[in-house]
Amino acid sequence: MEKKITLKVNEVFQLQLDSLGGAGYSWVVTENNETVTSVTMTTEEGAGTKKRPPGAAVKLKVKIRGLKPGNSHITLVQKRIWETDTAPADTVGITVTVTEK
Repeated sequence: MEKKITLKVNEVFQLQLDSLGGAGYSWVVTENNETVTSVTMTTEEGAGTKKRPPGAAVKLKVKIRGLKPGNSHITLVQKRIWETDTAPADTVGITVTVTEK
C-alpha cells in the first residue's frame, strides 16, 4: 500500500494494520526522516478487549506526528525479525508532507 498525506506541525495521522504476532511477524519502521515525522506503534489490546483465540490477528495502531516542516517517506514492513533473507509479508509506504501550523 502506498499513501500520501499532508500534516501540520504537531498534527497526528493514525492508521491500523493487522498484526500477525501469533505467527512471529512484527511491523518494523525501516525508513523515516525522524527530524520531520515521528512514528509510534501500539497494539489495541487492553482491559476492555475481548479475549481472542490463540494466534488471532490483533490490530496495530500506528501514529504519525508532524514535527517540523519538510518531507518524509515512511516505510513499514511486516516480517519475521530473524528471517534476514526473506521478503517482507507486507509493506506500507507513506509519503508525508509537513507544513507550518
